[in-house]
Amino acid sequence: MAYLNDEKVSFKGTISELLKREGYDREKVVVLLNGNILKRELWDEVYLKEEDYLEVVSFVGGG
Repeated sequence: MAYLNDEKVSFKGTISELLKREGYDREKVVVLLNGNILKRELWDEVYLKEEDYLEVVSFVGGG
């Protein structure tokens, strides 16, 4: 199992596919894979592997 924001996920596919499945807006998130920022242009190429730790950080505005 891999982890997405501290929760176990069973998923075989790219980071981009996982973000879509989970309903994230690609334009408003930063992805860290195993503690390192993953460049947006790699999201379609990098596959989530067993024991990977993915953290998705969303940007929100406010006033």
